[in-house]
Amino acid sequence: MSSDEDDLDLNDDAPSPLDNGTDDGEAMDTEDPLPSAQNSPTPHQDTLSHICTQVQTQRRHLSLSPNTLTCHSYDCIPHAAAIHPNPIYSLAATRCFRWIFTGSEDGFIRKWDFFQSMNGKALLTQAQRHQHVESISLICANNGQAGVMSSWWEHEELPEIVPKTESGEGLQGEIAQGPTLEPKPSPVCSMDVHPEALWGLFGCDNGSINLSTLRHEEGKCHHVLRHHKGPVSVLKIMPSETGAISASWDRSVAEWDLHTGKIVRTYDGHSSQVACVAFQPLFTPHVPTPHVPTPHPKEEVMEIDPTDPSTSDTTANDPGLIWDQKNPNTMFTTSVDGQCLLWDRREPSKDARRLTLPDRTPPWCVSDKKKACWSADGSTIYVGRRNGTVDEWDFASLKHKKTFRMPANSGPVSFVTGMPNGKHLICASNDCIRLWDTSLDTFFTTWLERDETRKPSSTIPFIILPGHHGGCISQILVDATCRYMITTSGNRGWEGVSTNSCLFYDISPIIS
Repeated sequence: MSSDEDDLDLNDDAPSPLDNGTDDGEAMDTEDPLPSAQNSPTPHQDTLSHICTQVQTQRRHLSLSPNTLTCHSYDCIPHAAAIHPNPIYSLAATRCFRWIFTGSEDGFIRKWDFFQSMNGKALLTQAQRHQHVESISLICANNGQAGVMSSWWEHEELPEIVPKTESGEGLQGEIAQGPTLEPKPSPVCSMDVHPEALWGLFGCDNGSINLSTLRHEEGKCHHVLRHHKGPVSVLKIMPSETGAISASWDRSVAEWDLHTGKIVRTYDGHSSQVACVAFQPLFTPHVPTPHVPTPHPKEEVMEIDPTDPSTSDTTANDPGLIWDQKNPNTMFTTSVDGQCLLWDRREPSKDARRLTLPDRTPPWCVSDKKKACWSADGSTIYVGRRNGTVDEWDFASLKHKKTFRMPANSGPVSFVTGMPNGKHLICASNDCIRLWDTSLDTFFTTWLERDETRKPSSTIPFIILPGHHGGCISQILVDATCRYMITTSGNRGWEGVSTNSCLFYDISPIIS
């Protein structure tokens, strides 16, 4: 990528309403392009065809490639590094990965342009790229690619205002004495943003949650949700986008109605700091379409009409290729003492099901979104442990099936997340990040009920992903198309060291 012509045309591959921007990356205020939003009459057929084409293109780009479901493995290479001065606590992104938001210990929220960063629009200095791998430091004519920061703002704890009431000649009730409280900076303990970056939720160290706008009046807090008494360790917007789940160090889990700002339900049962909330994936098997032979040059080729479902691209609407859909009724929560509770939101009066802690396993399940994670089809749960192991549980029977053991001196497993082919798992430890093939039965696998007639293989079941080394991984985020990945380093207020780095990866499926 030594010239502009060689840049990856990534912006066209992930269309988003946020693509309307100026040259410096700032978002522009534009009118709704849909004629229906402008109170205009029925659009012309050409306009309708254009709109349908845009919708189908966006669906196609936000769907998986069939190769990612059947591939042998994945090739994950970092191409850019977003440098931070402090450990990174939280990470969020739009669904199309156009905008990336990071929150760090210094109390600042930073907004990054992902595609400008991957295209090499900014360069790392010599001192900055010295610590990174060659895929970052030796690119663009021996100049490293840096993250392109679009904007940033300070994350503050807003004091609670006590209203004063007057009746007749005097004031009714007690009035707090002392100096007036002012906003103060707070570490960004957790965050989650709207899929199109309309608004976002940001957790504070004092237990409050700031609801801020992102597209217009960027970073302005419009409402504060107050319930927790400790740092908000988890924020998760529900699939309906009308509610949210929050969890805190005070052992409480709350469900919010974002229309009213009120708590709808609480989930009690944890005896330690809650660290993870994850909804079950919605799985639809992908049925490959038969191969259509290339027509002879003399044969007439049928034109595809975007408005006709019978001639449109069948993969654009294939539910088996939509990877990031979630079941809003089923979720699990985990805490640092090793508890994992399964909740069915349709039965509020029913207690949660529990995944018991295995024997000789120390308490540890520290994560923000996916340190414990679901498999791609939602039938399996993976839980990272402090002793360098990952437990595999069957969701239906709640049975502990097997355990994957990291190499010696790897350190605690700080993050796990599954890949769409159903057999690969990304495991982050203090030493590095590994792509683990869970389908292999090797000496690194401990079965609860092993078949004695079957001998384990001597094959190494993992490959080491370049990039991070020697630090605790706070977040790993894979986009809806499984083409890009982001990793961040930070301890999120718990134990561990940080490299203060955020790396942008490119993912390619390996077919054979």
